[in-house]
Amino acid sequence: MGQLTTHSDWDVYRFGLLVGARAFPRAPLDALKRLVFPVEYIRCAEFRYVLEHLEVTAEHRILDIGSPKLLSLFLAARLGARVWATDLVDYSFRAYASYAESVLGPRRERYLMETQDAQALSYGDETFDRIFSVSVVEHIPGSGDTLAVQEMARVLKPGGIVCLTVPWSDRGYLEEFHAPSRSAYWVKSSDQARVFYQRAYDHDSLHDRLLGHHCLDLVDLSFWGERRIAVEDALLSPRLPRLIRHAMLPAHFVLNRLFLSPLTETECSRKKVACITLRKRSN
Repeated sequence: MGQLTTHSDWDVYRFGLLVGARAFPRAPLDALKRLVFPVEYIRCAEFRYVLEHLEVTAEHRILDIGSPKLLSLFLAARLGARVWATDLVDYSFRAYASYAESVLGPRRERYLMETQDAQALSYGDETFDRIFSVSVVEHIPGSGDTLAVQEMARVLKPGGIVCLTVPWSDRGYLEEFHAPSRSAYWVKSSDQARVFYQRAYDHDSLHDRLLGHHCLDLVDLSFWGERRIAVEDALLSPRLPRLIRHAMLPAHFVLNRLFLSPLTETECSRKKVACITLRKRSN
């Protein structure tokens, strides 16, 4: 087994800048996006958690289910792991193909991108050593989040680790809905009826929907969020002029370090994320 090394969201941020610089001759527009906006505000804390708990070494086969792809590319490029980066929709694959060519070179085969439905993965049983999914399963309607966890357990090797991050609600379980929109790729509807967008979990729904699998033991449950100032709401507010929102993109990492911090489950917050580590029981 290879040696574990410690990495943080700062390493991913710097890696994002490197990806942008190296990809510029090949794909200048995509490269510029990485140079200006390496990592989104809330993703910094989520990436930090995954890197601290996933325990990745170069020998591992890793499955990324729908996460922002910079983290999976980082694991392939910096840790030498073999990564399957999947998503329900391939909207980011073209850009990340350019990024992967730029930073992996002859090791490009270590990074595979595939369209997959988390509720019905095409992989065989016990295929992967590690699985992570950053802010994904909350977008799957109905019982899809529970089905996705069941599929993760199926394709994970005994002793393997799963890391998940999902929104948390201090006000009880919540579901949000969206009107159909071309800009909302997760919305699939042929009429104008409101459709499911995402859920935010509370204690009971988290344990019932995500932590109840008989083969997965809870290793860690942590919470990150904003105590007083709703920074993410400000960053995403449509009332803020687009030019100002774009000008603030390079500041996301600094704002994350200033305003996102560990919280307790019951501590009130303006924005909170539940971060979960599960381990599959050995046979």
